[in-house]
Amino acid sequence: MREKPAPLALVTGANRGIGFEVCRQLAATGFVVLLTARDDTKARAAAEALRSVGRVEPLLQDVADADSIAKAAAEVASQYNCLDVLINNAGIHYDTWEKVEDADIEGTVTEAIRTNLLGPWRTSKAFLPLLRRSRAGRIVNGVIRSRLAGEDGWGSACVPSDEGGPECPDPHPRRRAP
Repeated sequence: MREKPAPLALVTGANRGIGFEVCRQLAATGFVVLLTARDDTKARAAAEALRSVGRVEPLLQDVADADSIAKAAAEVASQYNCLDVLINNAGIHYDTWEKVEDADIEGTVTEAIRTNLLGPWRTSKAFLPLLRRSRAGRIVNGVIRSRLAGEDGWGSACVPSDEGGPECPDPHPRRRAP
């Protein structure tokens, strides 16, 4: 009887931080992990650092670049013909210094949209045919917190004002300061 192949997971933006840890945990549980990064050297170094945990392979992919996404999907299709789990982890947290009234829309905001919104969308679309070949394909999307609209850290739909502006609802009503 043929042995069941190990499940295959792809994690975007995985050369450090949360993505790196997700790769470590998946590899430890028996997944073959495709660790992606926009820099090939960093992807290779991160995958090498995890070799003792399980099978982790580097894959060049920049989620802000549609051609890079297409090339990565073609490479996975050619080598594996299937994908069981896609984890959209890559993202940038650009706005720790910007507020809605002075945000650089043509610069950092557009870059963040390209990376944090269009990146996972394009990646999911490109890998969907491979996920459909899995018996139980899954997409997991990470979340990037934004402070663009205020200090609450949740991107509120209001701008606090000392001049009679709208009241901002407390995003943590159960966590009131004493």
